[in-house]
Amino acid sequence: MKLLIYKGFDIAFLEQLDETPLVDGDIAAKIDVLSFQKKTRKVLERELLDLEDSDVVWITYQEYSLIKARVDEAVAEDGLEVVIYRNNLFPDYYPIEFGLTEELAAEIERGLDGQELGTLSDDCTKFLAVYNALAHIDGQYYGSFFNYEYEKIERITVSDFYPAGRLHSDNGDTDFQIYLNEDIETYLRALSDLSAIMPKTVGIQTTGGEVSGRILNSLLAYCQHYKIKASRYYEQLTKDSEQEAELIRIAQEDIGIEGFKEFRSIPFYKNPDIDKEVVEISQGQIIRDIIRQAENSYADEKGKTFRDIFITASTGAGKSVMFQIPAVYLAKKYNKLTIIIEPVKALMQDQKEKLIKNGYTRVEAFNSDLITQVEKEAVLKRIKDGEVDLLYLSPETLLSYSIETIIGEREIGLLIIDEAHIVTTWGVGFRPDYWYLGSYINRLRHNIQTNRGINRKIYHFPVCAFTATAINGGVDDSVGETIISLYMENPIKYIGYTKRTDIKFKIDIKSRAKKPKPEYEAAKSADLSVRLQQWIDKKEKTIVYFPYASLAGDAKKGLRSFAGITMSDSIGTYTGRNIDEQSIEYFNAQKRETFEKFRKGTAPVMYATKAFGMGVDVNDIKNVYHYAATGNLCDYVQEIGRAARKKSMTGYAITDFYYNDLMFMKVLFGMSQIKQYQIKKVLEGIYETHKNKGYARSFLISPESFTYIFGGDDSSCISQLKTCLLMLEKDLYDKYNYKVLISRPQSVFTKAYVVIQREHLQDVLNSRFGRCFTYIQKGRYKEIQKDGTLLSDAGDIYSVDLKRIWEEFHPNISFPQFKYWYFNKQAAAHNNVEIMPGIRDFFAPRQKVSVEASKEYLLGDVRNMILEDFEFIANTLYDNFRKQYFTIEDFAKLMSERYGMAKARMIANSLFDLVDPNCTCVKRRTNEAIGRTQYFLANGNFKEYMRKSVTKSKIMSNFSGVQSASYSSYMSLANDEWSALSLKLLSVFGYITYEIVGGEEPEIFIRLNDPSKIRGIVMGNIYYSNNYVTKARQKHERDVAILSKFFTELNTDEDRWDYIENYFLGYDVLVKGEEIIDGVEMRRSIDKEHSYTTNAINRWSGIYTFFDEADHPLLKRLEECGVPKPEYLETIIKNSTLGDFILMSWPSKNVLICDHETPDSVMRNYAAMGWHAYKVAEIDYEQIARELK
Repeated sequence: MKLLIYKGFDIAFLEQLDETPLVDGDIAAKIDVLSFQKKTRKVLERELLDLEDSDVVWITYQEYSLIKARVDEAVAEDGLEVVIYRNNLFPDYYPIEFGLTEELAAEIERGLDGQELGTLSDDCTKFLAVYNALAHIDGQYYGSFFNYEYEKIERITVSDFYPAGRLHSDNGDTDFQIYLNEDIETYLRALSDLSAIMPKTVGIQTTGGEVSGRILNSLLAYCQHYKIKASRYYEQLTKDSEQEAELIRIAQEDIGIEGFKEFRSIPFYKNPDIDKEVVEISQGQIIRDIIRQAENSYADEKGKTFRDIFITASTGAGKSVMFQIPAVYLAKKYNKLTIIIEPVKALMQDQKEKLIKNGYTRVEAFNSDLITQVEKEAVLKRIKDGEVDLLYLSPETLLSYSIETIIGEREIGLLIIDEAHIVTTWGVGFRPDYWYLGSYINRLRHNIQTNRGINRKIYHFPVCAFTATAINGGVDDSVGETIISLYMENPIKYIGYTKRTDIKFKIDIKSRAKKPKPEYEAAKSADLSVRLQQWIDKKEKTIVYFPYASLAGDAKKGLRSFAGITMSDSIGTYTGRNIDEQSIEYFNAQKRETFEKFRKGTAPVMYATKAFGMGVDVNDIKNVYHYAATGNLCDYVQEIGRAARKKSMTGYAITDFYYNDLMFMKVLFGMSQIKQYQIKKVLEGIYETHKNKGYARSFLISPESFTYIFGGDDSSCISQLKTCLLMLEKDLYDKYNYKVLISRPQSVFTKAYVVIQREHLQDVLNSRFGRCFTYIQKGRYKEIQKDGTLLSDAGDIYSVDLKRIWEEFHPNISFPQFKYWYFNKQAAAHNNVEIMPGIRDFFAPRQKVSVEASKEYLLGDVRNMILEDFEFIANTLYDNFRKQYFTIEDFAKLMSERYGMAKARMIANSLFDLVDPNCTCVKRRTNEAIGRTQYFLANGNFKEYMRKSVTKSKIMSNFSGVQSASYSSYMSLANDEWSALSLKLLSVFGYITYEIVGGEEPEIFIRLNDPSKIRGIVMGNIYYSNNYVTKARQKHERDVAILSKFFTELNTDEDRWDYIENYFLGYDVLVKGEEIIDGVEMRRSIDKEHSYTTNAINRWSGIYTFFDEADHPLLKRLEECGVPKPEYLETIIKNSTLGDFILMSWPSKNVLICDHETPDSVMRNYAAMGWHAYKVAEIDYEQIARELK
C-alpha cells in the first residue's frame, strides 16, 4: 500500500490527479483547514486503517497534518510506503486558496507575533494547528506548514514535483534581476513581481546558506516550468554623466561642506564576486542611486519596485556625505524623515554638532544620556512638527519606543544603518538588539503597525547599510550575513576597494614564543613608554588602542603593570566605560573635552578602546598603535583606517607584537561566548514554562528566571539570554525550514504588582492613574513566619498597567527611562522624572514569585537537600584542591559521579560567580599556558558563603514545612538579595524552576509552533547541537589564525595589503602554508597522567553519567552497534591543544570522537596524523564499529 501526499498544490492541480483520494469528497475541502472538523481526522484515520496492500491513494499535506502520528505508525508497523510530493515552484510558503478574512489574518499574525496571548478563535486555532507562519504579499496570503519531512523519517520519500533548470554562468543582459537571501517573504515579493512581468531572462544573485539554497532551487524550478532563462547576475557598475548641480548645491549650501566643488571618485570592485577589477565610481552616482531607490519605494503601491543598498567603502571615503545629501534632498522634495542608526552615542552627537556648526540645524540625536527630559520633549516636538530631517538613534532607543512616539505622523524616507558590520558581530555578542533590528525594520515595512488597537500605515522606505569593513563572500561572509539579518530586499552592492597605500605598517615582532605574564607586561609597558615619548616630542597625533578600558585607565594613571610608563597631559583617555563611576553628565562632558583636545592637537595622544574608531572625524592622525589587537582583521583594518585621512599624508599602523597578544582575543571571546549547555538549559526552561502554563503555545517568560544559566550581572545575563533565543530560533529554522520557536523581547511590561498603603488606597484609586490599578488579593496581615515573627503588608496587592501609564502620561520618555524612574524614585539626578506624581509614595513595587519543585521533590525538603550538597562540595574542594589551582573541568569531573557530568558542569560553571562574585574565598587567574581560568581556595570559608545564601534567604524560610511542590508569593526581591540568590542556586542544582513577574525587566514573548520538537530535544530523544554556537567558536579560531599569520608571516606593506584584500573579498587566506602535523600513533601521543581513563568503568552505563542527557541517544546507538566503551574520556595530547576537542577516544585503534564545534583545521590535523576522527553529530556508526573490532 502506498500513500501519496501532495504539498502546496492548488485545487486545479489536485483535480487532475489520476490516483484515488484517501477520502472521497470536495477537493476544495481537502485544503481548507477552516472547514476541518473533529470527524475529519477520524474519517481519514479509519480509511488509512482500511487500506489494502495494493492500494495507492493520495491526501493533501493539510490532511496529513491531522493524521501524521497515525501515518508514522503505519509506516513503522504496517509497511506503508509514503511519498511526499512538494510543489517546489514555491519555497515552503504556499498560496492559500481558502478564504481568510482580514480580521482572522490579523488575529493569526497577532498570535504568531506575541500580541495575542488570550483565548484564540476556533478558526485561528485550526489554522495554527496546520500552519506555522502567514505572509501577505500583494493581496495574496501564503502559509508555511510544519515541515515534518525535514525530520528525515525512514521509509518516507520526499520528492520535488517539478524539475529544476540550470543556472547559466553568463552575465549578459537580463530582463529582471533578483537577489536571494534567507528571508522567504522578501523572495515571495520578488516572485510576485516576476510572475507579473514574466521576463525571458532573469539574473540571479544569492548569498550562501541553507535557506537561500532552497529558495534558489525553487526559483530554478519556476524558471524551468515557465521557460525563463536563469543566469548568474553580477552588479555592473558604470560611470554616470547626469547633471549633479542640485546635489552639489545641497553639499555647498545646506550642509555647508567647506570648499566643496565636486563629488569625489571612489574605487570600487566592478564584479567583486568574480575578480579584483577596480572602477572609479562618483559619490554622486551612489547618492543618485539611493535617491532613485527611495523614490521607487514611495511609488511602490503603483507597481514600481525598489532595492535596498549595501555599501562598503574604506575609512575616509565620505560615507556620511553619501547619506546626508540624500536625506536633505528627500526632505526638501518630499518632506521625508531619514533615520540613521548609529552604534555609539558620542558619534551621533559629533555628527549632529558638525552639521549644526556648518549651518544645517534640521538634525537631532535622540538618546537618553546626551539630553535632559525637557530637551527630549522639545526634540520629539520638533520631529513631529517637521522641523527635523535627519534623526540619529541607537538600535536600543528605536526598539524602546513605539515608532509613532518618536516620529508622530511623519513619513520615513530612508533608513541608514551606519557601521553595519556590527549588526552580526555585536549582535551575536554583547548587544543583541542589533540582531533584533532586522525583524523590527521588516515589520515596519511589511506589517500594519498598530498602537492601542488602532491600525497604522505600512512604511515605505529603502534600507541603506554603510560600513568600512565587511567580508564579501567566503566562509565568513559578513556582507551576506548582514543583508540576511537586516532583511534587506534585493540589495544593490557597492563593494569598496580595500587597499590603503597611504598607510604603512610598522610591525615589530618582539617574541614568537609565550612569555611569563610579568615579563610580558613589563616589556609591553616599556615598548609603549618609548614610543609615547617620541610621539609627544614630535607632536604626532596618535591613537593607542587597548583591549580593555581598564588597561587604558591603568596606563593613563601609571598603575599596576604600567608603573613607570611615560605620563603627560598630552595624553587623553576615551573609552565607553565609566571606570571612575562619575555621573553620566560629567563623564560625557569629560569625554567631549578630551576629544576636542585631541582634535585640536593640544593632547595629541589618545588612549582608547575600539568604540573610538567608529566615525572619528579627525583627518590628521599619523599613527595608530595597537597595544594588542582584540577583534579580528576587520576590526584591525577599521581602526588603522583612522590614520592619514588628509590627502598627501602618510599614516602608520604600529604594533609591538608578542605571542601573548593573542591571549586577549581568546579571553574576550570566552567572556561573551554562548555555550551549548546554556542553549540546552534555556530550552529546558522554556519547555518547563510551556508545561506550567497549561501547554500554551504562546506565553511570556521572565528573563530573571533564566539569569542563573549565565555568569555576570543580571543585565549581561539577559543580553546573553536574548542571544541564546535568537540562536535557537535561527538554528531550528535552518534545520526544519519552519519557525519551530519564535522569540520577541517585549519593549514594555505586560504587568507589574504593588502593595498600596491602606490609609491611601482611595487617594490612589481616585487619582487620574486609578483606572490603571486592578485588585489582586489581600495583603498579609499578622502572618506567622517560620521563626515565630509576625509579618504584615502595608495594604493589599494590586496589579498596575505600567504600559498604559507610560503611553498615556509619560509618552515622551523611553520605556527604559520610565522603568528606571518608577523603580528608583529616590535616585538623584538633575533630569529626574517623577512617575505618577501625587501618589507614587503611597505604594511599593512587588514581584510575583512562583516556584515549582522539580521531579518528585517537595519544597519543604529542598533546603536540607541543598545544604547537604554544599557540605559535599566543600569537602570535595578542600580535600582535593586545598593548596593547588584547578579548572572548572577539574571541579566538574570530581562531582560527576554524584550529579552526572551535565549537571556537574552546570554547577561548576555557576557556583563561584553566584556565591563569591567578589573572589573573597575563591581567587581567579588566567593561565596563559593552557588558555583557561584557574581557581584557588584562598581560605576555608567557602562553605559558609554557600550556607548563608540559604540560611539568610526569606523565601527559603517560607519553604520550610511546605509539603507541596508549588509556592507563590508577592515579594520585593529588590530588597532581598539572599532570596534571589537562593532561587538561582536551587535552579542550578535542578531542584526547582521559578518565575518572577513584575521585576525590572520586561518579559519575553515565546511562541512554540512545534512543542513536540522542543520536548524531544529536552527529553534527549532528538540529538541537538546549535550550529550558531559552533560557527561562532570556529570563526573565533579562524580569526586568531588569520591575525597571527598577518602579524608574523608577512613582511612587506604590499604583502599585507594583498592579504587584507583577499580577506575582504572572501578568499581563504589560511589555505596556504597551514601547519600539518606528521602522522604518529595516538597511543604514543596521549598524556596518560592527565587524561581520564575509563579503566574503573565496566559498562557503557557508567559512561552515560559523564555526558548531557541530550547526548545519551548517541551513546546508546554506539553501544547497540557493538562499539566497545572508550579507553579515555578527557584525552590530553602531549604538548598540544588538540585534545581540547576530544570527547572520547580509543588510542589503541587511533579512533576518537570529538566535539561538534571542532574546527576544520583540527580535523585535518587529526587526519594527517592518521587518526580516525568523528564529530559527535556526524558519526558513521557502522564504520566506527568496524574500526574498533
